[in-house]
Amino acid sequence: MKRFLIATLLLCSAAFTFAQGLYWQSTTDGVRTKHSEESYAVPKMFKMVRSTEAGEGSIMIARLDKQLIWNLNPEKKTYSEITFADLEKMAEKGAAKMDKMKEKMKGMPEEQRKMMEKMMGMQNDQPIEVKKTGETKSVAGYKCTKVTAVRGEEEVMTWWLTKDLTGFEPLMADWKEFSKRMSAMTARFAKGTSEIYKNINGFPMETTMKIMNSSITTTVTKVEKRSIPSSEFDVPAGYKKVKSEMEESMQKMDKEE
Repeated sequence: MKRFLIATLLLCSAAFTFAQGLYWQSTTDGVRTKHSEESYAVPKMFKMVRSTEAGEGSIMIARLDKQLIWNLNPEKKTYSEITFADLEKMAEKGAAKMDKMKEKMKGMPEEQRKMMEKMMGMQNDQPIEVKKTGETKSVAGYKCTKVTAVRGEEEVMTWWLTKDLTGFEPLMADWKEFSKRMSAMTARFAKGTSEIYKNINGFPMETTMKIMNSSITTTVTKVEKRSIPSSEFDVPAGYKKVKSEMEESMQKMDKEE
């Protein structure tokens, strides 16, 4: 998920514009999910190609320069589009809905209320704090240092970061911006998210997100610098635009208000 990007495009040719960026392969294992990813990152643009064990695939393209995300279905040759502004609007509506639910739950017996809050991931309103642990390990041949995000005594996210990967420095500001905005979409991380990524420095070779009593871990298995054509970050010709699931969710929220 990521996760990238800054500066301006480099190197031009008659057919394509190329940018010096990064390419990496990773695997994700967690709650009812297991898949592999190929990711591409250049300044202001990021792409993830995901494949499941069942052979299903999807593509996500994030364009910070256009302030939007495209989700592609290669099998159906369709794509949907959602802007960061709409994502933030949906997050605000979700937070407001969560606050209303909290208010309704105040009349529940304490034990039942706490159980409901835990199930919905809203039991802890404490701010998130980033801690450098000093622990180190090697991931895909890179020396990494462990950094955690904690809320109270709960460890909600863990990164194993490396500073040994050349080529990530000019992309770090964009990676932080994109990661911050995506994390803010999740009620679990909404409070204090803007502060988290200020203290994250280095390429994330391994990332673990805790969800209640389970976790999802993404591990990078290969990474390299690569010149990538800007056309890699456009919707391919022949794809039909369809309504996104998030757009449908927003319309449903509007009707419920």
